[in-house]
Amino acid sequence: MLTENKRNYKENKVQRQLGVFFRHFVLIIWCSTTLFPLLWTLNSAFRNNTQIFGNTLGLPNPVIWGNIPDVITRVDMFTTGGNSLIYAAVTVALVILLATPVAFYGAKIAKKPLITLYFALGIFIPGQALLIPLFIDVRSFDLMNSRSGIILVYVVTNLAFSIFVLTAFMKTAIPTEVVEASIIDGCGLYGAFWHVVLPLARTGIATAVTFVFLGVWNEFLFALVMLPSPALRTLNLATLSLRGQFTSDQGLISAGVIALVTPAIVIYTLFQEQVVKGLTSGAVKG
Repeated sequence: MLTENKRNYKENKVQRQLGVFFRHFVLIIWCSTTLFPLLWTLNSAFRNNTQIFGNTLGLPNPVIWGNIPDVITRVDMFTTGGNSLIYAAVTVALVILLATPVAFYGAKIAKKPLITLYFALGIFIPGQALLIPLFIDVRSFDLMNSRSGIILVYVVTNLAFSIFVLTAFMKTAIPTEVVEASIIDGCGLYGAFWHVVLPLARTGIATAVTFVFLGVWNEFLFALVMLPSPALRTLNLATLSLRGQFTSDQGLISAGVIALVTPAIVIYTLFQEQVVKGLTSGAVKG
């Protein structure tokens, strides 16, 4: 009996070790395929066309340091980057301002899944399908080629996702008893929202903020159609302008891509812990 138990223990140990090895192997492959394009672009940002096409995977030899300052000048980094930052920051503020009370109502007041489902339906509509109707609406309100027009479009296209995330978070991570107790104790409905729900929903709000910011920062299609003015274009559009009609400097384009993705990587790195907590909150109970 003792010998059989030892044999079973050894077999289970081998199975656990094989499972750990397989998981790590899959993670290594996934990380390699994810990091390779970014590392290759970073490497190409310090090379010219001759080096890139002559040896695609080679290191810079010599290092072309001029791509970075050339990109800053050609895309007008401070203007276009500032535009992207303004659009993203204002959109985030408006979306959170609108989404949090709606999510609170759907999660703690109405308690009806149809309300959440109504807003969740907006997630299933691709942005490309909204381009023409939004273009017509923005033009009819004389908001074409304006900051307010593009920000309005971004708010509309990001609101459904934020409401869905915040409603799910408030429903699972914030106890209903706490909200009801604060209301009974004299805090009132609005006081419970401002002083109880919002502080407890910081992780969910951080998740929504991160996704909305990255979505607006990386958005291309709506900005291309609705912002023809060079003074209002985003960094994404400015990076596209680095492409030539007949030939392109791939090193310069790679430097522009690195400049474009760096703020997004920094933002996600700063808020990754909150994002994971916000998306997994309520997944395990008990």
